[in-house]
Amino acid sequence: MNVSLTSIMSSYGYGTTSSTSQTDASAAVQAALEKLAKDAETKAAASSSSGTQVNISQAALAAAAAKADNAKDASVVLTETRATLDAQYAAGTAKGSADLSQLSGRALALMALNKDGSFSAAESRAAKQALKEDTQTSFLSAMSKGLDASSIASFSTQLAAQYDDMSPEEREARGWSEQFRNSSADFSSKINDMPSLFDQI
Repeated sequence: MNVSLTSIMSSYGYGTTSSTSQTDASAAVQAALEKLAKDAETKAAASSSSGTQVNISQAALAAAAAKADNAKDASVVLTETRATLDAQYAAGTAKGSADLSQLSGRALALMALNKDGSFSAAESRAAKQALKEDTQTSFLSAMSKGLDASSIASFSTQLAAQYDDMSPEEREARGWSEQFRNSSADFSSKINDMPSLFDQI
């Protein structure tokens, strides 16, 4: 699907007059569109080349995106996230229904906090829900082998490690404080040092 820069600008109220902010916004959207197209080409090439397909897990992709975004200035992540959403809308996705699965935790946090009003209320709510579901998924995965002391300790350790790797924005959006981080680490240590009550029931 070919989408002109002019149509993108007009559909989001940028108009046709030139200004620094309009140029920056339109360039960001265009860059996001080009990235979507490039990603699609890369996936197609990987599927057809030499008959061998390499699958990268969602967790690995998310970790890579998080590491990259955490190294950037917050304003850059915000601009890129806004452009990614706008590119999806320009490609036909209904507003407020963008796919957030490829966004990093920091990108979702900036959407959820929405301190400068760059995102709609629906987008902000969707980001908050995505962060909540991520925590729920992590918990269910950790407990999938049984609700025992080892699983709880492992999950607590995981939470502390996640906190250490998170950006300040993601910690705020998730409501995770330093006290929460320390409590998780202490809880894990105490459980590992005591007999499992769960195993004795």
